[in-house]
Parts: sequence; C-alpha cells; structure tokens
Amino acid sequence: MVSVIADIRVAGPSAVLTQHTLRELPEAEIRIQYQGSSEKAGLVVRECDFDEFESKVETDPSIGSYEHVADFSDVRVYNITAGDVPTLVSEHLASKNIQVLEATSPSGDSNWQLRVRSPSRKNLADVLSECRRGGNSIQLNTLYSETNPPDEANFGCPSMDRLTDDQYDALVAAYESGYFEIPKGTSLAQLSQEFDIGPQAMSERLRRATNRMLESHLQQDVATAEH
Repeated sequence: MVSVIADIRVAGPSAVLTQHTLRELPEAEIRIQYQGSSEKAGLVVRECDFDEFESKVETDPSIGSYEHVADFSDVRVYNITAGDVPTLVSEHLASKNIQVLEATSPSGDSNWQLRVRSPSRKNLADVLSECRRGGNSIQLNTLYSETNPPDEANFGCPSMDRLTDDQYDALVAAYESGYFEIPKGTSLAQLSQEFDIGPQAMSERLRRATNRMLESHLQQDVATAEH
C-alpha cells in the first residue's frame, strides 16, 4: 500500500489557538517547530505584537500553559501545553499513524495548515470524518501519492473547496467501498444505511457531489485552454 501526502486546513475546538487567539490576532504567523507529544509543542511566532500575543494566549482555553523560551530578532519561540480541548487534531492523526510533516498558521489565516503523510487514503478519510464529527472545520486541499508527486501547475484540488462536508464524506465512503467499481463493491442501499438516509437522498447527494467535482475540473480545463 502506497502512502499519500495531503495538505489540509483545519480549525475548531480540536485545533489549539484557532477559536480565540488566531481569530483576534489574524496577522500572527505561527509555525510548529517541534511536537514533544500530542499535547506539547514548540511554536515560532512572528508578524505580531508579542505582548498582545501572550495576553491572548493567557486567556485562551485551548492553552493550558505557555513559556517564552527564546527571541531571535523579529521572532519569538514558545513552548505550549494544550488546555481544555477535546480530542486534539494531533491525537486523531496519531491514532491513524498519520505523521505531521509541517504545521503553520500563515498571516491572515486563523486556521492551521498541515502537510501530513498517511499510510492510506482511508486512514486520512477516517480522520477527516472524526474531526468533522467533533465540530471542526477541516478541508482537504491537495492529495497525492508519495511516489507520484503532482506537477506544480496541477498541485491544487480546487474542486474539493466546493463540496459540503456531507458530500465529501459520501464520495469518500462510496469510493472506499467500491461503489464506483465494476462490478460494484456495495449498493446504494448499503451506503444509505451507513449515512442513515434513504437511497434516493443518498443518490442525490452523490450526484450533486460528482457534478460539483466535474464542473470545477471542466471549468479549470477551459480556463487553462483559453490561456
């Protein structure tokens, strides 16, 4: 089984700093320098007033404690420990043997942008579903085989942005269970039972999702051809 690399964007109760500090200081640029455990990490912070950053962190319920450990010109380094947080995104990832390769929150964005390595597409899909069930907003931006990286021009997955969470989950479940294979690995009735909806509603959800994917890719191809 070939591992996959994915870029995901996540915010919510399982993603530290995203619901308070990063919303109030969107100009802050943060990178996770290291992660000692699922609850402890080292942060490199820049592009913000550090005193204000520390003030926000002190009242952020997602942070249990923090320590200012170093200064480098316009950069500060902190150690943090997660506070009152449900299952952390890092814990969800670790439970499926998914490795975080890079974690940043760019200036102007109150989300974490993660590059991860997953042993399979299913492991990644399971984590995305678990995070959404926990009330988090999580979006898959790119996905490719580690042995077959994409061309730079085709790196993004804009069609993913256009799917609702329900549509994405339905497509993943249908793909993983072999619904699109010949012969089919599962039936529409079986899929609908998994999502606790009727077969007609499941069919419409898959058709809408497929239509949005095709529409996005076809529009992108037309735009490329015109240039």
